[in-house]
Amino acid sequence: MFTYKEKLYMLQVLKKQKTRTLLRLGKPPAEHARLIEKLEQMIRNEQVNRDHL
Repeated sequence: MFTYKEKLYMLQVLKKQKTRTLLRLGKPPAEHARLIEKLEQMIRNEQVNRDHL
């Protein structure tokens, strides 16, 4: 399992990579978008749970 900080870091790296791919006129794989979406959801869940704990 990843820590909260690790998830944030991975999300930042993936978003940077997506920007680089778009600038080179390439399209990132579909897994890339799904992974970003999942990481964002995991981070939101942790933020909500952190407030309640």
